[in-house]
Amino acid sequence: MKIFTLLLLLISLLFSSKLTKSGNYVIDDKNKLMWQDNMDNVKVIVTYETAKDYCGKLVLGGFRNWRVPTVDEYKSIIDKTRKDEIMINRKFKYILPEGYWTADDTWRNFGLWAYYIYFKSGTAYYENRTYPKLVRCVRSLK
Repeated sequence: MKIFTLLLLLISLLFSSKLTKSGNYVIDDKNKLMWQDNMDNVKVIVTYETAKDYCGKLVLGGFRNWRVPTVDEYKSIIDKTRKDEIMINRKFKYILPEGYWTADDTWRNFGLWAYYIYFKSGTAYYENRTYPKLVRCVRSLK
């Protein structure tokens, strides 16, 4: 499976496409990221700490080094030109116009808050870490 993934990555680099859908993930060859894209992305609703734990334990496509993405990484897949109220690149199949945790936390309220991306607007907001949000994991291809 890893060889197939690498072959797919090399082919996508040759054609200079930015995002490529492959099975349960989307490959961003420009930013060298692999994004989780499966049913869990619309079903797993967890707190901030549980989101980090979930990604840390995820095994997908034969890979184990998944993590919660940063706000900047999410910005690379946001598409504000969409007219259907889901501001994410169309290569992603499993998405809700809801909040998805980021790895970024904030000093507000003694560090008890963290950022999330709200895909209805494509904007980052912050919320108490104990509130439930969706999760989408990412891994670096570097």
